[in-house]
Amino acid sequence: MSSTQLILFRLSIRSSYALNMEEAATEDEFDTIQFFAAADGSVWRIKTYAVDQDVHVWTLDGSEIGSDLVEIAVGNTEANYGDVLDEGYVLSSDTGLAGLREQLEARGLPPHLNETSFGAVFWTPPDTNYKTKSRPGN
Repeated sequence: MSSTQLILFRLSIRSSYALNMEEAATEDEFDTIQFFAAADGSVWRIKTYAVDQDVHVWTLDGSEIGSDLVEIAVGNTEANYGDVLDEGYVLSSDTGLAGLREQLEARGLPPHLNETSFGAVFWTPPDTNYKTKSRPGN
């Protein structure tokens, strides 16, 4: 995998993992499901929770995914979130994050990408501060 990819799904809910609640999304607050593939072959699945600006990041095995990330991302998201799936974007860039930012802007989305210390990247609305605040299983 030589290009950088971001697959972003906007959900029609805003929720909190820690509070175990969900409600209808607003224009500015909504959950997302995202998949990010770095040029080096690293792949992550990201879920954002808008109520408390919480984020969960899972490492995926890029060698098993290969070039099928879009198919896997769409299939997984439709199967698990089809009833609350609002819209989706598939972005791919040969110029890394700069190219992804350009594509976000071209689609009318703010180019607000969050870079983690371990290489995962995810999109959030501007003026937000998403961090991992809860952990699945806690």
